[in-house]
Amino acid sequence: MANRKSKRALSTVVTVLLVVVVIWMKYDETRDAQRREGGVRDKDVEMLFPDSASARQAIAERLVPVRLGSARYDTLEDCSLMDHRGNDGDSFHVMTPKGRKEFRLYYVDAPESAARTYGPGEDNYKRIAQQGRAMGGLTRVETTQVGVAAKIFVGKLLKGRKFQVVTSWENVYDARRQYAFIIVPWEGRARYLHELLVAHGLARIYTKPAALPDNTPATRHKKRLRELEQHAQKRHYGAWGVR
Repeated sequence: MANRKSKRALSTVVTVLLVVVVIWMKYDETRDAQRREGGVRDKDVEMLFPDSASARQAIAERLVPVRLGSARYDTLEDCSLMDHRGNDGDSFHVMTPKGRKEFRLYYVDAPESAARTYGPGEDNYKRIAQQGRAMGGLTRVETTQVGVAAKIFVGKLLKGRKFQVVTSWENVYDARRQYAFIIVPWEGRARYLHELLVAHGLARIYTKPAALPDNTPATRHKKRLRELEQHAQKRHYGAWGVR
């Protein structure tokens, strides 16, 4: 009898261990897939962010007040972020009052969140190298980790919240996306998402500029963005403090 009970106990232990191993393997597999797709940050690549109230206030003082007034733009209210594998730090699938749309931010380019091969002779390695050089001479791994951080940062700002999209419906080169300004609440006020990305060291100033929705010329706004970038560099935020 004792021998039978011992066998049952051993069988139960083995079953539990097998279940634990299967669960762990599934978790590890999912984690690896998320890393490959740029969904999880590698903590080995350290970055600094403005976590204190004083640091955030210093950024807020440098941000442009959001004022809408230009007749060239449509303002889409009550927009929401859609779950999509193509969402990144500067390009998003959005549900708007006009239906499903994909928008690309003016002014900024967040790094690729993963190194990918698309087909024979096609990959994004050259683009990642350009992004890394522009953001302080980062390696491929460091650059994509900044991209992951940008993707996560944007997700936290947009997921489960309503936000505004301001667009003139100007096509990006691939014609399936339109350029836009995205306005989000941050530190109690409406802010431009592209400015927040620059201020946190998560995007380079690159791609198409445009006059702001209050008609501020692009040249003047670009100068303000450079000042934001310099502040992030001095404070070693995001890409500027990777170590």
